[in-house]
Amino acid sequence: MLKNKQHLLLCDAFKEQFGYVPAEIILAQAGGIFLTFQKDFYFIFPFVFKKGSFPVRNMDSEHYDFIKELPNEMVLWLKVKFTLFLVMIVLFFLTIITSVLPI
Repeated sequence: MLKNKQHLLLCDAFKEQFGYVPAEIILAQAGGIFLTFQKDFYFIFPFVFKKGSFPVRNMDSEHYDFIKELPNEMVLWLKVKFTLFLVMIVLFFLTIITSVLPI
């Protein structure tokens, strides 16, 4: 519940700055459990990709800059969440690879 509360705080800050929440976030929020990570992608992408790169090519430059300039205490949970998600994916693939390889 804490991460959902933190997500809503991010959405509120965005809405306060720009007057709306991006459609990508609203659609992901409506998707329920199937799009749990998707709703945070809009906020994490500026920390992962350079401005103008393929994954953020459609993101408004002002949005990108706003997200990048958010205080660390506001986005730390998001960085931790996605770091753990990436570790989980790596471990998942390592498990698959080691179970397929003959020993």
